Amino acid sequence: MKWVVARGVLAVCLLGFGSAMAQSASTPDKASQSESSKALEKDFFAAIRDGDANKVLSYIPKGGVNVGPDVRHLSRQEVEQQFQAHRGLYCNLFDSSCIDAAINLGNSTRVCSDREMLTHSEKARTASSEVTRNGVQQAVLVAVVTNDQCSNTKLIDFIFNLDADGWKLFSIP
Repeated sequence: MKWVVARGVLAVCLLGFGSAMAQSASTPDKASQSESSKALEKDFFAAIRDGDANKVLSYIPKGGVNVGPDVRHLSRQEVEQQFQAHRGLYCNLFDSSCIDAAINLGNSTRVCSDREMLTHSEKARTASSEVTRNGVQQAVLVAVVTNDQCSNTKLIDFIFNLDADGWKLFSIP
């Protein structure tokens, strides 16, 4: 519950104040950071919308990624296997039809993939921000969507770490 509230506050901050924060950046370093996360935001969400699993896989570091609300660590090999088999994380990101979720007969909505949420929603807004935590530069990408056909969260967020090879996923919701 605390994480959901924190994510909601983060989304409001990013979407409500993101452009003002980017405009108020006075040093070239902060401006280039903002441009870097904006480019990441554009490229990564485009890969999700396009269903480009190979592009998304290119953001998975060799050491793997943390996935889901219960923070399960998947190795890069496990992610590759799930993408190839069209199951697990692949379904959550790209294909609503293979998501393994309980059916609620009293509810007319269903769980949707991030791709469906981003491409078939009445409204979808994205934002990005950069922070440094424990000496690690991170980019937080957030999408807030309005889709009455989907029962899952209306907030999609991804956390990336900057390493020698560029931006790499640290956490996938």
